[in-house]
Amino acid sequence: MGIKVLDCTLRDGAYVVNGRFGRERIQGIFDALSSAGVDIIECGQLKEVVQNPDYVFYNQPNNVAGCAFMFDYGKFDTNKLEPGENNIIRIAFYKKDLDKISFAAESVKNKGYKVFLQASNTIEYEEKELEYLCRRANFIGVDAVYIVDSFGSMFPEDLERILPVYDEIVDKNIQIGFHSHNNIQLSVGLSIKFINSIKRDIVVDSTLCGLGRGSGNTQTEIILEYLNRHGSDYKTEFIKEGIEKYVIPLYNNYSWGYSPNMVYKGLEGLHPTKS
Repeated sequence: MGIKVLDCTLRDGAYVVNGRFGRERIQGIFDALSSAGVDIIECGQLKEVVQNPDYVFYNQPNNVAGCAFMFDYGKFDTNKLEPGENNIIRIAFYKKDLDKISFAAESVKNKGYKVFLQASNTIEYEEKELEYLCRRANFIGVDAVYIVDSFGSMFPEDLERILPVYDEIVDKNIQIGFHSHNNIQLSVGLSIKFINSIKRDIVVDSTLCGLGRGSGNTQTEIILEYLNRHGSDYKTEFIKEGIEKYVIPLYNNYSWGYSPNMVYKGLEGLHPTKS
């Protein structure tokens, strides 16, 4: 079994800073994660924009090995994607678009990229729908398919319901990923439960200081420490330095993390921006 950590600070954290980290902070965060040995670094969001080095919105991937980019289904024209071979492209979609994602995924795959399917708000899928999702991932031949706790709504029993279906049906050469939000403060615990509940190649998402929309995400610094205590060798001193220099200063101008409002949105399965 192989465990990979995918840090999505520069993509999920973009919701907090409106995409504008600034070029020095973007490079600094990337360098800290790379120096620590984080397996996959998500560099930002694919959008139909004019690229600006101060922002983490891109109209094309950078073709740097080990980098990932995400786009929301229906919001990026894959026909405009230039061929590449070093990047991972993650396609986020909701259940209503499950029957439509094959074309987009195959288009991205045929241009040389690795494809990760991000099944947003996976908790809303019933068992037969989960089975269909997994078989669709097998048919496309993706590199990973994810369980996504989009609104921070999952309790352990929800993961216990979903994960065995993935494990049974998803082809063994396809990685299973987990992306959690922290509205009800269970993100780290659920990520650790995911790691310990499955014996195959997996990917766990996290962000520095949990930086992300609403209550944020699983914290990279915590999940790396946990993995180091169980045999990994991430250089966490670089993570600490990166947080001190590039993330802690953001607390002066932005907010994320625990709030009663986000707890109730998580419990009710509501999007963080919904009033």
